[in-house]
Amino acid sequence: MDLDLKGKKAIVTGGTRGIGRAVAESLAREGVNIAVCARTESGVVETVNALRALGVQAFGTALDVRDRDAFTKWHESACTELGGIDIAISNVSTRPTLSGEDGWREAFETDFLQHVRFAELSLPILARGKDTSLLFVSSIAATLMILPPGESAYGTMKAALISYMGQLAAKHGSSGVRVNAVSPGPIFFEGGVWDQIRKHQPDLFNRAAQMSALGRHGRPEEVADAITFLASPRAGFITGANLRIDGAMVKTVNH
Repeated sequence: MDLDLKGKKAIVTGGTRGIGRAVAESLAREGVNIAVCARTESGVVETVNALRALGVQAFGTALDVRDRDAFTKWHESACTELGGIDIAISNVSTRPTLSGEDGWREAFETDFLQHVRFAELSLPILARGKDTSLLFVSSIAATLMILPPGESAYGTMKAALISYMGQLAAKHGSSGVRVNAVSPGPIFFEGGVWDQIRKHQPDLFNRAAQMSALGRHGRPEEVADAITFLASPRAGFITGANLRIDGAMVKTVNH
């Protein structure tokens, strides 16, 4: 299926590894020019070169998305380099590293506030285009009442992100901007969280895999391909949706 994406312009946060990298590569294979950001300079350079090798224009900057000034500068530079944006993918997330109020503040800044900042910078530009799309990467943690130790704030912020997505979809539909989210379950990739769990907590790793109806963890490209479709004109009547990509790990009907 031709997704009508060739020549479009996308920005992807956290685009050098895991889901973000897979999204950038999936879009690039469809002919989309891309700007990425991530924490490490070496990761950004390697990713930009890999994207260019796929035949598209690519641009990247190393930064911490919680740094408002640095993030705003990257966003402005990306839009200038690409000549605007048609697709905005807000992917960055974190795993809890702090506890108490500090942990809640960390989760708020990384798993919610920076997504708000990304949206507010992106929406005025998307509204000037045609067939434009904003998409957030949330998590099935948003729906769970029982979470691993230390992840209460993480799950809460992911739930808030889905609510925010719905509000934006309703508000900006008249401008032609579609707003959606995806909520992945456990996704395995080398060097990722579940790779560390596999090495250090193999029983937990195997239990999580068996909770999926498919009996395995997901792969970044399986999330990325869904995101690429949702961001494309082929999904032109889909907005305000949160797509769970978890192999039916969550045992409820996805209304």
